[in-house]
Amino acid sequence: MKCVNCGGRMTTRRADWRYEASGLRNVILLGVEVSRCASCGEEEVSIPAIEGLHRAIAQTIVRKRERLAATEIRFLRKCLGLSAADLAKHMGSTPETVSRWEHGATSMGVTADRLLRMMVVRQEPVADYSLGTLKDVALRAARQTQLRLRREADNGWAVAGAA
Repeated sequence: MKCVNCGGRMTTRRADWRYEASGLRNVILLGVEVSRCASCGEEEVSIPAIEGLHRAIAQTIVRKRERLAATEIRFLRKCLGLSAADLAKHMGSTPETVSRWEHGATSMGVTADRLLRMMVVRQEPVADYSLGTLKDVALRAARQTQLRLRREADNGWAVAGAA
């Protein structure tokens, strides 16, 4: 394999990869193929079944008991395939409010937090999501969830850990 940056030879190995392209800093993919150019240091990662990966991340985020962090709100909106204006319409809010949530300028209210989670759950059902979790949501301050995901043999992704 040749480097797209300099044309040098790339070597591939399995490694853990911080998946920052998701917009979430705390997502680590376990044992994915990472290619590195010996000449210029360029790195490329192979992430198969990315839609399944995003579903696994979204399902883990909506199960957490703390309020949604700004970056998680943006990630979930994008997983729903909605623009900020569309999410605002669905939630009875304004695009400016959604922007403030996503940039951390304003905390998302408890009701909006629950509604966004339910929208995600409805689009991609989570088998073990109990309504009891909803009443506990948003009682703690917002923080990003750290996720570790492992590639499964069936071309899917499984959560190896969340904290």
